[in-house]
Amino acid sequence: MRKRIFQAFALDIPQVQAGVPKLSARGEYELAQHIVACAQRYGIPVVEQPALASSLAEVEVDEEIPVELFEAAAALLAEVDRLR
Repeated sequence: MRKRIFQAFALDIPQVQAGVPKLSARGEYELAQHIVACAQRYGIPVVEQPALASSLAEVEVDEEIPVELFEAAAALLAEVDRLR
């Protein structure tokens, strides 16, 4: 039985160190499952971080993440690097 996905978020991480991550996609239920499936299809790591997801729910698509989320985003990137 596949795990049910209720929310999914995608971050666009700039290649330049001075850049700020932006929320590039967000979705609930079926759209969330589609976001995760696309990430998996293209070899993009998928990580569960409910606290960060809850905070990202307040961010609009194409909007930079707020400075308060930088530390959580950095922890996410570290986890993604370990998965690669």
